[in-house]
Amino acid sequence: MKFRFFIPVFLVFYLISVSAFSEFNTQIKEGVLDLSVIDIEKSKNIKLQGECEFYWEQLLEPKDFISEKEAVIPTYVKIPKSWTNYIVKGTKLSNEGFATYRINIKKLPDNKRTIYGLKISSVFTNYKLWINGEFLSETGKVGNLESNSKPRFKYQDIPFILDPEKGPTDKIEIILQVSNFSHQRAGLQKPIYFGTFDNLRSSSRWMDILNLIIIGIILIIGINHLNMYLFRRNDISNLYFSIVCIVMILRNISTEDRIITYLFPNINWELLVKLDNFSGFGTIPLFALFFYSLFKDDFPKIMKNALIAFGIFVTLLVFITPANFYGKFRTLFEIYILIGGLYVTFGVLLLSALRKRETALFTFIGMFILYATAINDVLSSMGIIQTAYVAPYGLVTFMVIQSITITYKSAKAINQNEHLSNQLTHEKENLEKNIFERTKELQSQHDLLILHQKKEQQQNWINIGIAQINDILADNKNDFKALSDKVLSKLVKYVGANFGVLYVLNEFDTKEPYLELVSDFGCSNDVRENKLKVYTNTGMMGASFTENRVMIINDVPENYIKIKSGLGEAKPKSLIIVPLSIEENVFGMLEIASFKLFTELETEFVKRIALNIASQLNNTRMNEKNLQLIEKYKEQEQLMSEKEEEIRQNFEELKLMREEYEKLTGNTLN
Repeated sequence: MKFRFFIPVFLVFYLISVSAFSEFNTQIKEGVLDLSVIDIEKSKNIKLQGECEFYWEQLLEPKDFISEKEAVIPTYVKIPKSWTNYIVKGTKLSNEGFATYRINIKKLPDNKRTIYGLKISSVFTNYKLWINGEFLSETGKVGNLESNSKPRFKYQDIPFILDPEKGPTDKIEIILQVSNFSHQRAGLQKPIYFGTFDNLRSSSRWMDILNLIIIGIILIIGINHLNMYLFRRNDISNLYFSIVCIVMILRNISTEDRIITYLFPNINWELLVKLDNFSGFGTIPLFALFFYSLFKDDFPKIMKNALIAFGIFVTLLVFITPANFYGKFRTLFEIYILIGGLYVTFGVLLLSALRKRETALFTFIGMFILYATAINDVLSSMGIIQTAYVAPYGLVTFMVIQSITITYKSAKAINQNEHLSNQLTHEKENLEKNIFERTKELQSQHDLLILHQKKEQQQNWINIGIAQINDILADNKNDFKALSDKVLSKLVKYVGANFGVLYVLNEFDTKEPYLELVSDFGCSNDVRENKLKVYTNTGMMGASFTENRVMIINDVPENYIKIKSGLGEAKPKSLIIVPLSIEENVFGMLEIASFKLFTELETEFVKRIALNIASQLNNTRMNEKNLQLIEKYKEQEQLMSEKEEEIRQNFEELKLMREEYEKLTGNTLN
């Protein structure tokens, strides 16, 4: 398992995502952000954080700040943070209400017309934006009452232009009106970034690309494991894992930049929030089901049921009630996720890893990474810390690790079942010892072949070919005809040849043994009829059979064979004849012809794969013969039983005839 490859890849994703929004350590002080010593065009995106002007229950516009009639007095509050954490005039603010935010940015004057921008993600729950007195954007509808306020989320980069020919460019005034009557969070909970529009758009595109890559990876993993479940219904963990993948995709598209809004711009706000919260709070029951299916011995059933029951309750509450209601219990839900996640990670997975359960260590590592990044995002969303959202990268790391472990376990289970099935069959036929020795020998040869192939780069081609043909050998080991046809077809195509035949020694004609055609590829009917039999003492194939020697002919005789196609017929340029032998005993022959000369690599491949083909063909033929002998024995046994019954009936008839005779004659026969 290539965990050491995947984990660094996603650590790189994590570092890239964090650095994509790296900002200077600048702070807004009393409503002013001083960037006069920073070259904004050459800098990265700047996070707006610090003491922002705040006007509670006032919807102010730019004209209100230049009016001389009535001066407005600000309160300075920290952003990004929900206004439910603010205390204004000695009173802690409610989540329901409206307010105005104002930030002044001081900067170096521009020498040319420059396009700047603001990156705004989710404002709770709507906003209006003015830059330097110019109205730029409104998301949802801002109002002073619930009836005239409409919630909406929209992740966007908003451009604005500063032109030194049209006015001063050393100051930027940002005014945001925000109202909220629909969510427990309120105001500027999420960070806003400032910079040149090109930098903002570039970082957004990069993040969109990363998110789409993550969604694609999770989608492929989910579909793969759903297919595994459909083909193997008794492994329920594949189904649970595919459902987890679907929910994780839902979370990825309904949070942060909310990709789902690109597809459905008019999606209902309540539905969007419900999908967001369900995909977060509803994951613990799914993880409980999934990990219980993997580690039942370490996961008490009562704990599993408790986590599922509470998760169902949370899910129903989210979908039945409005966001402003179930949001009141958000802290309780987050405690549930914290406790449930800690228990699953450390109470189940770590315990399983310490008990050396199969794949438990890697499952624990993946869950630990996922849980750590999820906790980071929860704390960031609560405003406790200010860090980048990294849960998607922890998620995809977990998904890849878990996908590999599940696939590994499924493959191992299938291999074990096949091995046990083979053992049972061979025990009934008293061939277990021979099969085990043969398997061990083939494995040893296979290992030696792999070690040799690693020495040269070209051997990779041979490895792939051997693997593909070995798959055919394994999948068709109970059908000699199908095995012969598929192996020959694959071999001819893989080496780029045009013609091939496969012969097996006919063992019934001991006076004049001959090779019998059992499979062909690319043969016309007349060629097939002419090559049905090849005697072991004639021709190049007979010489190769007798000497158990591979023959490579690059000067094919004129009348030896011609390959026909839709454009006509032509003589092949090169020919390979390979004996199929087991322990120096040849039982079959391979003949492959091509319009091109075979390379040394193709020749070496054919030589190497011939042993595997020979072994499996021989085993398959032996198995079929043994089955035929068993059937013949059963028929003979049935025939003997019928004859015994006939003799017994004849004996009974004689006995009755004797008794009748004695009665008639009055004499007893001795």
